[in-house]
Amino acid sequence: MKKLKTLKNKPKELSIVIPVYNEHANILKTLDEINRYVKVSHEIIVVYDFDEDTTLPVLEQSKKTKKNLLVVKNDVARGPSGAIRTGINHAKSTRVLVTMADLCDDLSQVGQLLKIVPYEADIVCPSRYMKGGQQQLKASLKVWIPRAAGVLLKVLAGISTYDSTNSYKLYSKKMLDSLNLKSTISFSVTLEIVVKAHALGYKIVEIPTVWRDRQHGKTNFKLGQALVAYLPWFSYALLHRFSVKPRS
Repeated sequence: MKKLKTLKNKPKELSIVIPVYNEHANILKTLDEINRYVKVSHEIIVVYDFDEDTTLPVLEQSKKTKKNLLVVKNDVARGPSGAIRTGINHAKSTRVLVTMADLCDDLSQVGQLLKIVPYEADIVCPSRYMKGGQQQLKASLKVWIPRAAGVLLKVLAGISTYDSTNSYKLYSKKMLDSLNLKSTISFSVTLEIVVKAHALGYKIVEIPTVWRDRQHGKTNFKLGQALVAYLPWFSYALLHRFSVKPRS
């Protein structure tokens, strides 16, 4: 009996954090994609902002059959940055994957990502903008500004990815725990993690990914708000360009 109990309580190999905002039309398909492609033991942490979120009734039904599903309320700051931070705080695995509930991320790559963290890097970034990457959206400021920001951060700050702002990333939990995260607006916590990790000498690698437009619902992403939120971390990266701490 003791052996069975030990196996039951064995920590999961991966924590998957999913911030949601009225994703009732997408969340089941996202959970199905996770079930299809994630072959290691894992927990799924879905984080919501408000009790009227239309995702919640769907999740309540899913919890009856998915014992690894945890639904928690954002207790940091309303919005995706607060939700991601809340999910990270609840994660109990050694690796944390952040993905969206809108089916934009290519979850078939999870196996490849898990081979990289923590063995070759502390962060692996599926990149829309490196060679082989693609973003399946119509040309607009929402496409070109993140691309330009990624290029500038790579060239000027030396960060080893062209896609610092893409939230779809796999992290070492140990690395995340070493960062004092502050972001509360838009998706800026993603950029904060990357620039702080880079400044502390953690290893970042990227692989190409194809980012698809959402299938259902409307995005809550506001470009102007995001730009304001990203600016401090862009400046942080430039200021720490020549003070990166080497790590073994």
